[in-house]
Amino acid sequence: MTFARWTISADAHDLHEHQHEQEEVWNIVEGSVVLIVDGSEKEMVAGSAAVVPPNTPHSVRIIGPAEIVVADFPVRRDLPGVPTT
Repeated sequence: MTFARWTISADAHDLHEHQHEQEEVWNIVEGSVVLIVDGSEKEMVAGSAAVVPPNTPHSVRIIGPAEIVVADFPVRRDLPGVPTT
């Protein structure tokens, strides 16, 4: 698994639509974002979590500052800071 903790500022750019082979779990620690999974939008607030199935288009709309933990399975090596070996 790959775990990443993201600190998102209120003026951050939205996360473009993309997909990947890993299942992904979004856990909102603080703040809120809008998670769009396969065209369905849901505002995610602190304490909530959502699963993005493998190979499913998803994106994020930033609506304010947030702290988020994202877990990917299997390991996702194309994230910033994750070793490629």
